[in-house]
Amino acid sequence: MSRIASVSRFLNEVRAESKKVVWPDQKETISATIMVFIMVIFISLFLWAVDSILSALIKMVI
Repeated sequence: MSRIASVSRFLNEVRAESKKVVWPDQKETISATIMVFIMVIFISLFLWAVDSILSALIKMVI
C-alpha cells in the first residue's frame, strides 16, 4: 500500500472516529470541574499535613 493511500485511509478513519465522540453537556462539565477543584484542595491539604508531620519528626530526630 502506498503512503498516500495509507495516509488517506488513516484520515478517513480519524474522521469516522471523530463523528463517534460524545461531548459532555454543560451540567456534566461543571460538575466535573467542581470535582477537580475539590480533589485538588483535598490532595493539597493532605500533602501539607504529611509534610508538616514529617518535618516535625525530622526536627525531633535532629
